[in-house]
Amino acid sequence: MALEQRGKQDARTGDEFVAEKADQGMHRRAALKVGAALATGGAVGLLGGQATAAKPQAPAVLTGKQAGRKFRAWVQEGLWVGGKAGVEELRLKELHSRQVVVRTEASAPCYSLCQRGIGGTPAVNPAPKYAPDTVPQISNHTAVGVVEAVASDVRRVKPGDRVIVGVVPQCGNCYMCLHGRADHCQWAFAVPDGFPPKIAIRADGSEIIAQVGVGGLAELTVCYEEYLCPIFTDLPADQLSLLGDTAATGFGGATAVMKVLPGSNVVVLGAGPVGLAAVMAARLVGAAQIIVSEPVKHRRESAKRLGATTVLDPNALGDRLVETIRELCKGPTGRIMSGGRGWIPQAESDFVNAAFGATRDNRGADFTIEAAGPTGIFQRWRRRLMQRAHWRCGRRGK
Repeated sequence: MALEQRGKQDARTGDEFVAEKADQGMHRRAALKVGAALATGGAVGLLGGQATAAKPQAPAVLTGKQAGRKFRAWVQEGLWVGGKAGVEELRLKELHSRQVVVRTEASAPCYSLCQRGIGGTPAVNPAPKYAPDTVPQISNHTAVGVVEAVASDVRRVKPGDRVIVGVVPQCGNCYMCLHGRADHCQWAFAVPDGFPPKIAIRADGSEIIAQVGVGGLAELTVCYEEYLCPIFTDLPADQLSLLGDTAATGFGGATAVMKVLPGSNVVVLGAGPVGLAAVMAARLVGAAQIIVSEPVKHRRESAKRLGATTVLDPNALGDRLVETIRELCKGPTGRIMSGGRGWIPQAESDFVNAAFGATRDNRGADFTIEAAGPTGIFQRWRRRLMQRAHWRCGRRGK
């Protein structure tokens, strides 16, 4: 459920920020406009194909001192079952010269937060021994909103811009960004004041961080400009809120992680927001077959509408599901027969491996995306690169 922005804006005068500087160096804006139509069109598709009425945007605060400004946020203490959470009133700290204040319109919780939101029992979902410390933090790591203030060195956005706050930064300059893996942008490891930065002060005087350097479940989101992407659309925030994390996971899994090839056969297991985004990505790059396995009827219908060539009901097929997928993908093709790799080491699902087509009779999918979510925490959690998502992707041959 999206968290809608509430409360009056607290505009204060001061000379800490100079709005004119935000207009300089905006060379990325023209390129971002080109991609805006595609991204927002995908958001409409994920939410049923119909845009809801957009609400008029309130004017942004162009200048003003931000330190001490009060706002409300959902604060989490303890990331696992048994942790405490609730709404608190916080006060902003002084901003770093490259930080931005965004008035939050909506924030779609990441799937990694859902278990904490709907509850559970320690016996079923115990915290692993290597669980993160119970450091208080502003929960979530994505948002949609309007820029209210920019610090002196910010160049990517300006006050009044509508932006998506992504789950990972994209500096555009590091090795990973320049080699098509911006989801592993190295800038996060060089945050000026440490990662994640402390952005606000609690009632007891202690400082608090934003989860993954973003937060999102708050009236104000404060982050470095590398996390922001300006958007040029009047689509409502509830639709756009999926693009910063959930939809980006499925889309990026197919395009950045696995690099689905034109003419290939793709299987998507699960047609929720992550799976549907993967379907659209596979269609965009020209996959020959996009086969979706999903037990829920309306999700199968959505997958078909968004580009799936075949939709399967795993409950109806039962033990015949894997064989059905292999049969659909059989025949001479120019597929990758060896040297493939899997995303997330130590793939745990025999079913997924079977769907890959790891057989000698040239049957099975070239690429498989398991978008149904994990049943537990991966054993190699600590070995994974920071901020990797929990969804499995695999290429034939692994």
